[in-house]
Amino acid sequence: MDRETDVAQLRALFASTIEAWDRADAQAYAAAFTEDADYTIFVGTRYRGRDKIADVHDALWRRFLKGSRLVGAVTDIRFVTDDVAVLTSQGRVRTSRLSGRRLDKAQTFVAVRRDGRWLFTAFHNSPRKRLLEWISARTEPRTAPNT
Repeated sequence: MDRETDVAQLRALFASTIEAWDRADAQAYAAAFTEDADYTIFVGTRYRGRDKIADVHDALWRRFLKGSRLVGAVTDIRFVTDDVAVLTSQGRVRTSRLSGRRLDKAQTFVAVRRDGRWLFTAFHNSPRKRLLEWISARTEPRTAPNT
C-alpha cells in the first residue's frame, strides 16, 4: 500500500468516530480502537480496552452527553513506521446548538495497522487554553504552538 492510501484510511477512521459519536453508537465508536486500546479523556481519566470504551460512551450518551455532536479536524498524520502512525486533531463536543464551534480540545491518536486494517490503539484528549498559549507565545516566542 502507498502512503496516500494509508492517509486516506486514517482520515476515514477518524471520520468514523465522529459519525458514530453523532449517532450515539457506542459499538461503532469503539470499533475504531484495538481490543487493548488506551483511552485518556480530558479530565485525565484513563480507560483500557475496546469494551470499556464502548461501555463508557454508552453511559455518557445516555446521560451526560445525550444528543451531543462531535466536531473535529485532523491537523497532522506522521508515520513512525509503516504500521504505526500518530494522528493529531482538534475537536469539540457540542452539547447544544448554542455550544461554540471553536475547536477547544487537542487530541493525539496512535494508530496501528493490524491484518491490513488501521485501528487506534491509544488516544489522549486535552483542553486547549488559547489565551494561555497566546500569553506564553507573546512572552517567549519559542513557546508558540505549531497549530
